[in-house]
Amino acid sequence: VLAQGAWVTIWISLSIIPGAALGAVIFGAMRLSEAPAVRIPSIVLIELIRGPSALVLLFWVFYALPLIPGMPRFSPVAAAILVLTLDGAVYGAEIVRAGIEAVHRGQTEACHALGLSKIQSFTNVILPQALSQIVPAFGSLARSMIKWTSLVSFVGVQDVLYVADYVRGQTYATVSVFCLLGAFYWILTLLCAAAFRGLEHALPLNRALRAARVSMQVTPDMKLRAGPAR
Repeated sequence: VLAQGAWVTIWISLSIIPGAALGAVIFGAMRLSEAPAVRIPSIVLIELIRGPSALVLLFWVFYALPLIPGMPRFSPVAAAILVLTLDGAVYGAEIVRAGIEAVHRGQTEACHALGLSKIQSFTNVILPQALSQIVPAFGSLARSMIKWTSLVSFVGVQDVLYVADYVRGQTYATVSVFCLLGAFYWILTLLCAAAFRGLEHALPLNRALRAARVSMQVTPDMKLRAGPAR
């Protein structure tokens, strides 16, 4: 039973983290837009979602939203994925914004000089360089998002916390059940951290920096082996 609940938690985590990453890039780019018609609504939307807690937003979407005429009624899983994805996206948007601003402005000016459009400059030049700053910070956010999934049990999703509480009520093995629960979240966050470290290691800019460091180390060694110049 606990394994079934664990699979639900893993499935929700795998759904919300990529969605939040995509939403963070979109919101972050809109947040830095030069057009006020794009920038201002994005700032307002980000602050509206960041203001209340994720649990209040989940209750609002699942319980209150269907009471408004014309609004859809979401299933517990759909409401949970929607709310946690949006919450992760707006927090990730600030990470994306900081990463983009860390790229030297001369890169943007060079793109304009080459005649690249703003979209081409962003997707081909700016964002790939900013990812070296974005990915480590978003990895920490992703670990927090895994722990946010425990909120979905409040709307009836049978995740690992929901099932563990049910098992505890049936067996009265409170200590062992919650020790297993804590170990499960610990392992899951460690796997998430390892995945993001691998992703960070594979980024093109980081690979180029490692290659440059290796070449700088090799050159002095070759000079030492060659001996003094005659």
